[in-house]
Amino acid sequence: MKNIQIYLLAAVVALMMMVASAFLLTAADAEIRQASGYVTLIFGAISTWFTAKAMLAEEKREEQHQAHAHAN
Repeated sequence: MKNIQIYLLAAVVALMMMVASAFLLTAADAEIRQASGYVTLIFGAISTWFTAKAMLAEEKREEQHQAHAHAN
């Protein structure tokens, strides 16, 4: 359970960073606007990765719980 919570916490933090970096898309300098697009994309990918890892860990935990219940 601890790993799932860590994955979800990392996903939420990356999501907040993605939203915060999206505000840089309104910057006056063209270089900053272009870089913020990439930074937002990177934080979105990180958030997606950790969300998927949490879902897979939860699925594995459920399978182990069901296997344990059927064994008894």
